[in-house]
Amino acid sequence: MERTALSPGFRLAEWEVRPEDGSLRSPQAAHRLEPLLMALLVFLASRAGQVVSKQQLLEAVWEGRFVSDETIKGSLYQLRKALGDDPRRPRFVETLPKRGYRLLVPPLPLVPLVLPAAAAPGPDGTAEDLHQKGRAALSGQPGPAALQQARLYFERAVQSAPDHAAAWSGLARTYLLMVLLGLGRGSEVLPRARDAASRAVELDPERAEAHVALGAVRFLHDHDFAAAEAELRRAVDLAPGDALAHRWYARLLSTLGRHDEALAEARMALAADPLSLPVRRDLIEVAFLARRYAEALAESRQLFDIDPHLPDVQLGLVWIYALQGKEPEAYDAFRRGLDLLGVGPPILERARAAFESGGLQAVLRLWAELLEHEAELGQKNQIDLLNLYALLGERERCFALLERAYAEGNPYLLALSVSPVFDSLRTDPRYARLLERLGL
Repeated sequence: MERTALSPGFRLAEWEVRPEDGSLRSPQAAHRLEPLLMALLVFLASRAGQVVSKQQLLEAVWEGRFVSDETIKGSLYQLRKALGDDPRRPRFVETLPKRGYRLLVPPLPLVPLVLPAAAAPGPDGTAEDLHQKGRAALSGQPGPAALQQARLYFERAVQSAPDHAAAWSGLARTYLLMVLLGLGRGSEVLPRARDAASRAVELDPERAEAHVALGAVRFLHDHDFAAAEAELRRAVDLAPGDALAHRWYARLLSTLGRHDEALAEARMALAADPLSLPVRRDLIEVAFLARRYAEALAESRQLFDIDPHLPDVQLGLVWIYALQGKEPEAYDAFRRGLDLLGVGPPILERARAAFESGGLQAVLRLWAELLEHEAELGQKNQIDLLNLYALLGERERCFALLERAYAEGNPYLLALSVSPVFDSLRTDPRYARLLERLGL
């Protein structure tokens, strides 16, 4: 899309961008970008989905002026900060080491959203057309913009045809993914997922994906683990080759401490979809929660053979090495993760100095300091902070974060029962009380 087409304004997921006055607004925040940052955002938006090199940025944004790499990195850091983006799990701006940067969300012109005539409620077959458009938006690894689009299509589909079971299933799955990507609080969005999944099962009891969605909600929101297992077992029976059914069942079994069964389900998911990176990530996590560190590391190496540019996986190795007491390996994983994120030399130097003077504990404290700063800017890194404070033995800060996560219905909190990271909390009475509230 040409930059001139974006000049009247455009939308990036929840953000409304107005280049003419430099404003950046969402329902939760508002910023005023300086002209250079706005020019940077507009240029990236005009090349959304494409890899943009530093040289292209220099020519288009800095107009050929000589600037250092640190200036470019600093500008991208400020832009990410304004968008509330997390460079470790980017929603908006992705760094591709030695290649450049990519805007992940397609810009939408600021005009009233009007679905194509073929997608408007009306004649027979319209709901199925909407359903297919929603499924297309969910294909691959959908980002925030795709999820919002899918939600819109599925909601219109069930409005047009309230008995369309597949559309209700798709809507339930979309709500689940929105929560897992941090696009809504579990306490607010998961009840909608439960209603949609229940309606889908009621309309078509033989639809596996409906049982998967309902089982996931029973697990994440209701904490009714017996009901969740019944739904997920039914889904697996109906569709033995469905990787998603096996993935959710593995997560449930892992939370319940049934690690051998969880690993078996995670491997069935991999057999069903061997090229899926999320499936392989799940297998690593299930092995980690089972305290089978050698297996988790072996799976990580296989994942890196497929795609070496995975900073979140690299940083996840820090927990494994730290729990094994392998401080040099944990520090190396931390540095590699930062490198993949495109972090500048000053932070890398601080990390090196921290490790040399205080070992891994000093590095973890530096990491926590960086994440706390990002949290002040609105970036979501609650789970990493929880892990860090648990490893550092800072119970009060850890329990404060746990209470916040509980109030928000954060689904990742269910790993509390089995994650080895939280071993330092298990003797605290508050830990047992929290597990009881979670039904664990």
